[in-house]
Amino acid sequence: MNRSVPCLHRVHVGEPVGAFSVHSALGMSIEFRSVVEQLDHLDRQAQRDGCGRRSQLVTFDDGWADAMALASHFEIWAYLQPVLFLTLRQLEGDQGLLPLPRLYEWCASTGNSLASLERDGISRSSLKLMPEADQHRALDGIGVPRILISREVLALDQIADLMAQGWLVGSHGHDHTDLRRFDSDELGAGLNAALKSVSKLGGVTWLAWPEGRCCNRTCDVAAAVGFSLQFSLAVETKSLQRPDLIRREIFK
Repeated sequence: MNRSVPCLHRVHVGEPVGAFSVHSALGMSIEFRSVVEQLDHLDRQAQRDGCGRRSQLVTFDDGWADAMALASHFEIWAYLQPVLFLTLRQLEGDQGLLPLPRLYEWCASTGNSLASLERDGISRSSLKLMPEADQHRALDGIGVPRILISREVLALDQIADLMAQGWLVGSHGHDHTDLRRFDSDELGAGLNAALKSVSKLGGVTWLAWPEGRCCNRTCDVAAAVGFSLQFSLAVETKSLQRPDLIRREIFK
């Protein structure tokens, strides 16, 4: 199995508008034609290299419904295996926006910028260090509306449709934050709940660390809970070497 695999979040068509423009500026959304070209090349390269069918993983984080636009292409790409990594709440049917996408949506609709918010003490980097519930409360405090149901987030029936087409589903953790900040007992309890949820849905025992961040201690906890493979982002785990850890690169 290739130990460096693509990681995708949002996919936009043409010039990014609205919240897509914020995601795109942060490298978290890729233009549809560009991603099709890159994945088509990846599929052809896997064939030339003699790889097995469905052996090259292509991963999608955060539960965006944009992934569905690529579903028909994966029927043609015989060597690519799509994998959805969903949070515990998404696996339970929650279609609300996660805190940071909630912030980006608000910025796009109000004309606020992330730079101006940093001057008011609200930054992406600081939010990422808070538990998910605290991130939401911080955004409540500056008047960012909660979006409890978004068509941009996969619904359970859409997830089931993709699974029926051969997509795999893994866990994106129980709390969308830097889980290195949790002590081992709290982390173990949360990851155990996440594992039960993905297993109940018929998914794989794979974990993609939120924000791509992990360390040997957190990986040991995840392995002890029962996750057989773990996925990080290469930029976040440059020196971490483990046989059960797969580094990913964000497609841009």
